[in-house]
Amino acid sequence: MFYPPLLLNSSSSRRNLLHHLAWLRVFIFAVLGGVLNFAFAEPTNTVLVPGLVGPIFNQDSTDFFFERSREEISGELVDAYIDQLAQDGVRTFISCVNAMRTNYASRVWESDWTGYDEAGPDNQPILRYLAPGAIVPTRRRLDSAKRLADLGVNFHQRALARCRHLGVGAWVSVRMNDVHDCTLEDSPLLSSFFKAQRAAGQLRAPHRNASWPDRALDWERPEVQEHYFKLVCEQLETLDLDGLELDWMRFVYHFRPGHELAGGRSITAWLQRVRAECDRAAVRLGHPVRLSVRVPSRPETARRCGLDAVAWAQAGLIDLIVATPFWATAEFDLPTLEWKRLLAGTGVSIAGGLEIRYQPVPNGKATTMTPELAAGAAMALLHQGADYVYLFNYFPGRPGSNKVWSGDLYRTWGAERYRAFVQALSTSKKLEPLARTHAVTYRDIRAPGDPTEFTLPGTDPRKDMPWPAGCAIRLPTGPQPVGRTVKLMIEFAPGTTAPEKLNVYVNSLKFTAQPSPTGLEYSYVIPSTAMQDEAQVIEITGDQGALFSVLRLEIAIAAQ
Repeated sequence: MFYPPLLLNSSSSRRNLLHHLAWLRVFIFAVLGGVLNFAFAEPTNTVLVPGLVGPIFNQDSTDFFFERSREEISGELVDAYIDQLAQDGVRTFISCVNAMRTNYASRVWESDWTGYDEAGPDNQPILRYLAPGAIVPTRRRLDSAKRLADLGVNFHQRALARCRHLGVGAWVSVRMNDVHDCTLEDSPLLSSFFKAQRAAGQLRAPHRNASWPDRALDWERPEVQEHYFKLVCEQLETLDLDGLELDWMRFVYHFRPGHELAGGRSITAWLQRVRAECDRAAVRLGHPVRLSVRVPSRPETARRCGLDAVAWAQAGLIDLIVATPFWATAEFDLPTLEWKRLLAGTGVSIAGGLEIRYQPVPNGKATTMTPELAAGAAMALLHQGADYVYLFNYFPGRPGSNKVWSGDLYRTWGAERYRAFVQALSTSKKLEPLARTHAVTYRDIRAPGDPTEFTLPGTDPRKDMPWPAGCAIRLPTGPQPVGRTVKLMIEFAPGTTAPEKLNVYVNSLKFTAQPSPTGLEYSYVIPSTAMQDEAQVIEITGDQGALFSVLRLEIAIAAQ
């Protein structure tokens, strides 16, 4: 497709002009039945993406099929699932179409069940290298997905059509570098394309080849770019979608170490092609097709990974940025305000991503997020100006299901609590009355070569206070909880010297610990009048020679 020079160098100052031209293009097509040969950015005249309503829910490519057997799978079951999500409060549904393969019968990529023999043994080549416990659920997933395709049903076409019927936003997501099972010789999750790149020594870091990120595809390679471009085009040419998400967070590292900035320029050029295809799809469909990117939670981390979402926004290439952690833990201090300042004048919206895992200390104890923790993380996002809350791995499960799965939140939370949480995510006003817990975690993605930055374990480094010794921790908590019951909880590591005698201050006011049943977990009642708007500063000090280490720190705010 031909690009006028103006558009190749478009900036935020030209964005409104491009938006009006894009709408003019759709209008002319509708009236005259002709197709123009110019690609323009879609209109976004406000902070919110027109037609996009939160909360946003990401459906991965496997969960639906793990949950449903081949005997029961049907198009009606797809409809029922979308109905369930809509009742739960989901307002925009993003359906992931792929890992290394697609979960539908694609014309341009291998499907998940390629090379799989339904009637074959468990030691057939594609299953041979799986762990014994993974074979049964894998076969269930493959049998179910293949059966749905054999019935002539494309999961995404059916799901998006149902979304339109219900007034739910209908999007798809393409994972840009998924590496699940990349350490295995073979697996249903490994594509022939990946295995050919591996055999040729052309993966991201063959000089090291020690971890999952080392075995990602190298996005500087033109054949990798074309491989994914074909899949993107298939979505835009065959589906009636409101938007396309490019999920760069699966699995974040796309270039050889040290090549991130140069590689990022190749992604920007590639994005121009994708933007043009979105505009072409808008003409075909008669309505805008938005473009979103999922990137690391920190703008500079994203840039140093070759994912310069701010530059893409300034160039008019995208409509929405989803800033998010990777997987290890949800973040409670995602820098929404920083993103908003950098995006000022671009018309691009920001969504804050919530992960389902909660892990205060790297490599430490991890649990599934509770409704209160999820509400706390979401409130911090919305209070600092996030336009949307985005749920990743927050699968409800099936009503009555007993499947042991961290994403089966109907079982672990209860259906009513899950529904109350999701329905409250559209605005901070709706979310504010819910009980919420704010916690200290860490960012689980760093650009290659960046230093580690972990708040916990919180120790006495004798750096942020010369004397008395101690540490200070800042925790975003959203709006001041006027008239609410507030408790601070601190878990100390074994070996801490007399935790009950440590001095604990919240916003410069000293508080006394409540008796601890374990001797390591201490709570402190905090009057709501002592709480500040947006964030609290907790200081911990002790007498000279006192040793302590904080493993977990939370502020719980009771329901209104």
